[in-house]
Amino acid sequence: MKICIVDDAQFIRQILKDIFTSMGHQVVAEYSSASELIENVEDLEPDIVTLDITMPDMDGLTATRILKNILPDVKVIIISAISQPDIEKEAKKYGAYEFVRKPFSRFVIESIIKQIEDEENSKNGAVL
Repeated sequence: MKICIVDDAQFIRQILKDIFTSMGHQVVAEYSSASELIENVEDLEPDIVTLDITMPDMDGLTATRILKNILPDVKVIIISAISQPDIEKEAKKYGAYEFVRKPFSRFVIESIIKQIEDEENSKNGAVL
């Protein structure tokens, strides 16, 4: 799967990139701002996008809403230190696939990616 990582913290982008590439996925882009992603997402056509909530130019909730309008099938995973029930509900309302609280464990991220893989495989009729 093709994945874009959006977080203003470089070390978070690196941790996520290491997890995704170790699982055999391709990180097609890393951005520190959501607006950079929005500008390029149609060309990249990612399967998965990770987004932080708090970023300098555009919050992750707004970015999720815009992304889902551009690419309705993209799976958006919000990864944020802000974890209030209202924000999580709003993220889901805008089309986020999952909400992960920072600090996160490798296991949580891998589990979500495996769940997406399983869904994609069953949708495509693949036999596991």
